[in-house]
Order: sequence, then C-alpha cells, then structure tokens
Amino acid sequence: MSIKKDTLMGALMVIAAGSCWGMTGTVRALVAPASASSLTVGAARVFASGFILFIYSLLFRRKSVFTRGWNFSGILLAAFGLTAYQFAFFPAVFLTGVGIGSLVGLGAAPILAGFSGFLFFHEKLTGRWYLATSLAIVGCVLLATSGGYSGLGHADLLGIFLALCAGASYACQGVGLRIIGARDSIETVSWINMFSALMALPCLIIGDISWISEARGMLCVFILSVISTILPSILFAKGIKSLTLGRAYTLSLSEPLTAWFLSAALLGERLSAAGFAGVVLLLLGIVVLTLEKNYKDK
Repeated sequence: MSIKKDTLMGALMVIAAGSCWGMTGTVRALVAPASASSLTVGAARVFASGFILFIYSLLFRRKSVFTRGWNFSGILLAAFGLTAYQFAFFPAVFLTGVGIGSLVGLGAAPILAGFSGFLFFHEKLTGRWYLATSLAIVGCVLLATSGGYSGLGHADLLGIFLALCAGASYACQGVGLRIIGARDSIETVSWINMFSALMALPCLIIGDISWISEARGMLCVFILSVISTILPSILFAKGIKSLTLGRAYTLSLSEPLTAWFLSAALLGERLSAAGFAGVVLLLLGIVVLTLEKNYKDK
C-alpha cells in the first residue's frame, strides 16, 4: 500500500516545523544581547508572536477568529504548554548547551504525546512507533549518560530536568491541538499564541527587558517570534491533522537534530562518540516513521 499524499505532506510539514523550532537555542545564543535572561527571552518570544497574530487576526480574519464555536479548553492547554516550554527550555539549554538540552528534552516528547494520544484519543501505537521511540530513548540516554558533548555541552542534572519539563510542555501543545479539532491552522495558532502572550506578560512586566531596545534584541525577538514560533506552529498545526500524536512528535525530532547541527556548526559544541551515536539513533527513528505507509491507524 502506498503512502497517502496528505499524510506524507503532513509528515513533511511536521519535520519542517521541527527544523524551524530547532533554530531557537542557537538564535538565543548568537543573537540575544548578553544582558537578556533566559526567562525574558522566552517571554518576549511568545508575547511578540501573540501580539503579531492578534493584529493579523484583527485586520484580516476578525469574523472567523473572533467568533463562537472554539474549544477554549484545548486552546488554554496548548497555550499553557507553549508558555511553560519557554520557561523550561531556555534555562535548560543555558545549563546543558543547545544541542544536548534540545535532544534530551524533546526526545521525551514523543513518548508523552504518543501515550496521551493512546489514552485520551484512542490512537493506535504501532510497532513502528515503538521502534522509532525506542531508538529516540536510547539516543537520549547515550547523550545524557556519556556527557554528550566535549566542550560547551555537558550533562547538567538540573538542565536535563528542565529539558524534560520542556518536553512535557511541548506534548501539551499537541494534546491541546487535538482537543481543538479541525479548525483553520492559522486561526488556531493565533488563539493559542494570543493566550500564551497574556500568560507570559507578567514575566515581561517584572523582568528586565531593556535589552529589547537594542538592535540585536529586536532582531532576536523577530526571529524567535516569526521564524521559530509562528511559521512552525502553523506548519505543525496543519501537519498534525493527518498524523497521530505519537508519530507527529517522533517526526518532530527534526527539531533537536537541527539544534545539534547548528550548535556544532555555529557554536562549537562537539559531540563525543557516544553522543554522535545518540544522534544517529534519533535520525533513524525519524526515518522509520517517515517511511511508514499508514499514518492514521486508530
């Protein structure tokens, strides 16, 4: 049986979304001013994306966005996941390095998302999903226990814990999207980011955000909000419609793989032999699911 076009396109959209998200840690490390804290960077990212989408919705989609019929429990859950992710992920990569923080944290997301889909939405967990997820787990264990990186990255226990919290928050976004249902992807992402902006606002009010007035600060917020939040969120929301949660999140491991590649190429974070083996296993997991023929088994 051949792979259906819509499910293949959904898989490619999720992989592309992960690649955009994978830029986040490297952009924060290279572009953000030295005075920018991890918490204010994350808060500024979601607040800016929410504000941009609010203006867009107000100008171009007022009648369809600001209308009845939305499942706000799903929107709030996804918005909470998006906000919590910021406050866990950025400190995690600060403590462990961009590559290992991304790989360890996001390697846990497919497990949590897969079992959430099974428990709450009766989505079938196939043999391929178990194989791909097992490869991801072993890869993450190799990274964490071997120290992962020589140089800038290291297996900081608090950093790994925060990275796992980021992975759980990331999985919440997918569960929220499934609860929301089949709505327009741009409008769905607009609601999620608008609520997330409100959740992040207190951190901006009490934090030092003077760095945003600098040219590098404005560039950092623009890249993080538009290229690594709005664009991949729309791709992910559209792609996940034709995939189960478990498969979508395993395919989105393109995010930590992108983070690893950029951290090695631009930040000088070098993998040890065991860490490199972990990356290979994660990549194999993505390939296993990308080539699966029936993505929507239930």
